[in-house]
Formats: sequence, structure tokens, C-alpha cells
Amino acid sequence: MGIQTPGFKKSLDEHINLLRVVKGLIMAFLITLPCFLGFALFLTYTDFPEKHTYIAVLITTVLSVLVASAYSTKNVKSKGWMNGCFVGILYVVLLYIASSIVFLNFKVDVQVILSVVIGAIVGCLGGIFGINLR
Repeated sequence: MGIQTPGFKKSLDEHINLLRVVKGLIMAFLITLPCFLGFALFLTYTDFPEKHTYIAVLITTVLSVLVASAYSTKNVKSKGWMNGCFVGILYVVLLYIASSIVFLNFKVDVQVILSVVIGAIVGCLGGIFGINLR
């Protein structure tokens, strides 16, 4: 028999709404995939320098996290910034894992850390914006 801790679950639900976070992550990737596909087509058919791809990924990340964190905190009662931050960090980590698997390159450098920090900050801002939409 498991030990019931209703106070812990209630406390967690008041701070991070996991269902909303998952919905936010799905929303973020639904925004990201067409953007990345469009940018890949653009790179394929133009002579755009590939050294600027990080900027395109960063812009897509910011837009995706901002919209997704605002969406995920739209109906949350409190701690929108925390939910949004969680969406931003999870999004960047999942994106990093996926790209590392594709490119077989698991290294943490300044760009990875900067991406996580930007994801967290933009997620917080989106969460604050989203909770004030009601």
C-alpha cells in the first residue's frame, strides 16, 4: 500500500500544471516543425550562408516558447512564470536531445547553455503574459 500525500500533490498542482506544460510543449513543436521545414527548404534552394542557421533556430525557439508558454498558462491560477519557465526549459532540452541524436553530437557548449537560459527567460515572460490573458 502506498503512502498518500495529498498535500504534496496539491502543492505541486498549484505550482506546476503538468498537463498544461505537456500541451504547451506540443504547441511549441507544432510551431517549430513548419518553421524548421521552411528554413531547410530556404537553405536548400538559396545560397544563404549556413553559419547563420543558429540565429534562425534561436528566433524559432523564442517564438515557439513564447507562444507555447503563454498558451500553457492561460488558465493557470498562479505561478504562470514558473509554468512558462518549465515549458521553455523542457522545450530546449528536448530540442537539444533530438538534434544531438540526429547529428551524433552530444556536447554542452556555450550555445547550449545560452539556449537553455534564453528558453527559461522567454518561457517566464510568456508565462507571465499568458496568466494575464484571462
